[in-house]
Amino acid sequence: MSEYQYYEFLAMERPLTREEQQQMRDISSRGHITPVSFSNEYQWGNFKGDPIGLMKRFYDAHVHVANWCTALFMLRLPLAVLDRNRLNTVIVSGVFEAEATATHWILTWNLDESEEYDRGCEEDGSGWMARLSPLREELLCGDLRPSI
Repeated sequence: MSEYQYYEFLAMERPLTREEQQQMRDISSRGHITPVSFSNEYQWGNFKGDPIGLMKRFYDAHVHVANWCTALFMLRLPLAVLDRNRLNTVIVSGVFEAEATATHWILTWNLDESEEYDRGCEEDGSGWMARLSPLREELLCGDLRPSI
């Protein structure tokens, strides 16, 4: 069985500079790179970048989907938007986690392969960002349901 992975990043707070886009090009020669996005599919090999590091530096949303039933979604939000005590009540290790940087939260939702999930593992991931990225705006506006 061949391997399939899909990676996508979205910059919402600010576009990447030409230099930052070149840094992304250095990570992936085949990736589709714009000032506000990065996407690439991998059928052999792996993404050579560090998704958390890229979220801390450049991007506000990230999707990773693999054909072995892994699905990951990350959002970056300003620290002032969410309260640590409130987040601690909804953290589930390995499923929903929150990491604080000096200026932002990095929120991560993660679904790994499991017999408990009734979902297809054959999706290519290309439509996930459009469906999931609006959750960032909901959280920024104070609707905390996406984190619960």
